[in-house]
Amino acid sequence: MDNSDSAAEVQFKQQLLDLCVSGANTILLKKDVYFSLIEELKNAVGVKPKTPRQYYILKKYEIMQCGDVEKLVQEKADSSGSSDPVYYAHVDEMYDIIKREHISTEHGGRDKMLKVLSTKYANVTIEATELYKSLCIECLKKRKRRAVKGVVVRPILSRDYGSRGHVDLIDMWHY
Repeated sequence: MDNSDSAAEVQFKQQLLDLCVSGANTILLKKDVYFSLIEELKNAVGVKPKTPRQYYILKKYEIMQCGDVEKLVQEKADSSGSSDPVYYAHVDEMYDIIKREHISTEHGGRDKMLKVLSTKYANVTIEATELYKSLCIECLKKRKRRAVKGVVVRPILSRDYGSRGHVDLIDMWHY
C-alpha cells in the first residue's frame, strides 16, 4: 500500500466515522458496536425471558463462524439456506471491501459497485461507495479530462497583410 492509498484510507475511515457519530446513518457499525452486537446475540440465545431488544437482535442477525472468526450475518427470511450469507461489516473493514469490489468492477461507478456489494453485504451504503469513489486516484484521473479547446484564431503578424487588399477594394469602388 503506497502513501497516497493509506492517506485515502485514513480520510475514508474518518469521514465514515463522522457519518456514524452524526447519526445520519445508523446502518453503519463501528467496530465496538459490531462486536457488542455479537456478544448480545450470544447472550440472547441462552436467556429464557427475553427483552424486546433481544427479540429484535435474534430476528435481525445471526452469527456465522468463519474459522476462528465470528461474523455477523443477516438473518435469513427462509430457513432453506439456499442463498449465500449476507454479511455485516464494520467501518474498519469497509474500505478494503469497497476497494476490492471497485477494482474488480474495473473502477466501476456507484451503481455498478452497489449491485455487487448488496448481494454480499447488508450495510454497505451509497454514501460509503460515493465517498470511496471520490477518493480513488484512478477515478479522479479519469474524471479530470482536458478542457476541450475550440478553434483558436491567431492574429496574422505581418505589417503589410491586408493593406494591398484594402487599397484594391477602395480602388475598385472608385472606378
